[in-house]
Amino acid sequence: MAEEIARPKEFRILIIGRANAGKTSILRAVCGAEGEPDVYDQRGRKVLVCRFLIPVLHIRAILQRGEHNVEYSLRFPSNPGFVFHDSRGFESGAVEELELVREFIRMKATLGSMKSQLHAIWYCVPTDSNRFMTAADTEFFDTIDTGTVPVIAIFTKFDALDATAFSALIDLDVAHEEAQKQAPKHARAQFDRDLLPLVEKLTHPPKAVVCLRRSPDIQKAVSKLLESTLGALNDDALKVLLAQAQHVNVELCIKYAVDK
Repeated sequence: MAEEIARPKEFRILIIGRANAGKTSILRAVCGAEGEPDVYDQRGRKVLVCRFLIPVLHIRAILQRGEHNVEYSLRFPSNPGFVFHDSRGFESGAVEELELVREFIRMKATLGSMKSQLHAIWYCVPTDSNRFMTAADTEFFDTIDTGTVPVIAIFTKFDALDATAFSALIDLDVAHEEAQKQAPKHARAQFDRDLLPLVEKLTHPPKAVVCLRRSPDIQKAVSKLLESTLGALNDDALKVLLAQAQHVNVELCIKYAVDK
């Protein structure tokens, strides 16, 4: 009983996204890390340290079909307050992968122990591709009910929409310097008008939407992601846990890092 009611020390996040969606950059920025994370199997045994893989059997398990094992946990030594689980994005027709993640979410959302439960899901969608959201992305939000575990949709590489907005402004005879200045605001307005409604109409829409640009001030962008995640939580104890785990936003920590 004491173990069940003990306050957890780690905030557990499932991050989903296709290759080149910017997942690694996000996790490194959140944890203030530069290298690779340590990887642990279901029993807590380390199977990946930085760039060295041991033993061979674990290499094969991690690299099944060229993807991460969603059951394995990723931890950065620089910030032990976070535990991540990584799932690649779902390709069209990838029924098996979708079912694996569905089962993982179901199990982790109903464990009954806050320490072992999944606390949040970050779903990364790159905006530099020809398609806004793939059919597989839509299937996730339409068919998987994550219950009390909030999903935060992260639209990465938003700079691509900035570039499109810049070109549109130039076509309207806006001066080059002014078009550069207005492009980010114009891109977000177009996103909110044309694309966000598509997200909101999904059967199980995300609790929050965050747009991240590839910018030198990545910490500012990550702070916004953490604030949005905190706002999506419906448990004060989890809000405190997230505030204590993160090192990016000092104001967020001061506001919520109080024993409840």
